[in-house]
Parts: sequence; structure tokens; C-alpha cells
Amino acid sequence: MTEHWRPLAAMLALALAACGAEPSTPPVASGGGNTLAMPERALLGTAEVEASVVPTARISEAAARQYGIDRGDDRVLVLVSVRDGDATPPVTVTGHARDLRGMRQSLTFAAVTVDGQIDHVATARASGPDTLRLELEVAGTDGVRTVLRFSREIPR
Repeated sequence: MTEHWRPLAAMLALALAACGAEPSTPPVASGGGNTLAMPERALLGTAEVEASVVPTARISEAAARQYGIDRGDDRVLVLVSVRDGDATPPVTVTGHARDLRGMRQSLTFAAVTVDGQIDHVATARASGPDTLRLELEVAGTDGVRTVLRFSREIPR
């Protein structure tokens, strides 16, 4: 597995754990809700953008430290990875999340280096059962932009 796919592997580890299969090096704790781990994808020029949402309570302590987030039953991690081959092009990630009650939260993304690759992480408040609707904008330094609009079910 090449280095640039490690964030995707982390999210797939959650999906495998949720399905009962044992991942080789799980960065997240096992649990249900494998639809959360399914990444949303878009293109930014020639780069691939992937966004995933995972309840922070299901993330291992080691992964939480690595991403610089606090775990909790009322929070989700929003992880955005941008890869152009083995490179992680410089981007700015902004966005917001809205729950079923219409409560809007601005997401503040931080760039985090994990295994030599840059990921962009933010947390949002979410208590299940609920649905979060996310709108994320990813902008490259060359002015190219893409918007990801998707929703994720937040389990109890």
C-alpha cells in the first residue's frame, strides 16, 4: 500500500471493524456505523479529494492524539485528504455541517501531518441518532475549487 492511501486505509479499517472483520492495524475502535466510513470523493484538477466522517468515540486514543482531537460521544471527526499521486498538494478546506434541526456549525479545519502526508481535520458536534449534512469547499493554491455536499447518518 502506498503512503498516500493511509487515511483511506484508516477509514476502511473502521468499516472492516464494523463488519466484523479484523483490520491489520486499526486506528479506530471497532463498532457499527460502517456507512460513516464511506468516503465522499471529488476531483480537484488532477488530485483526488476524499472526505470521511467518523464518531470520535470510535477513534483510538493513538489516532486522536495523532490528529490532535478530543474523543467524545457528542463529536464527529471530519477528515479530508487530497492526493495527487504520492503528493499532497497545498489546499485550504472550509465548510459547515447542519443537523436535522437545522443547526449550522462552521467547521474549522487544521492541517495535520500523518505519516508524511497532510490531512485536514475538523470536529463537529453531533449526537445520534441524527443526520449531518456537510458542505465542504476545497481550494488549491492555483484557484481551482471543488465542493463536496453529502450527508451522513450519525448512530446512537
